Amino acid sequence: MPWPAQVIRQFQAVPPNPRENSDFSGAYNKLLHTLFPPESDFTVVPWYPEILTLRSPDDVVSFGIFLGSSPVFLLDVKTPAELTCALSRDWADQQIRELLGDFAG
Repeated sequence: MPWPAQVIRQFQAVPPNPRENSDFSGAYNKLLHTLFPPESDFTVVPWYPEILTLRSPDDVVSFGIFLGSSPVFLLDVKTPAELTCALSRDWADQQIRELLGDFAG
């Protein structure tokens, strides 16, 4: 199934060299609401976990997907630059593990 044109346009609007995670917020918001539409039983929620509160709001783009009150999916958006070296990927892996712990309750 090809992505709808509206989703593609949002990703095309991301700057060529994104510097902030928030550069992706509109694109991922559109994508997630396409995958989990309002008429479904899922709810897409922008999520600001406690462990990230010391970071700049531009650095934090996370979404939680809930089925009722149960979390079923978490998306923490990173810029390509944040994942270019092994150390950054290790840090991202550790961070997502901590987030999943918070997410699960």
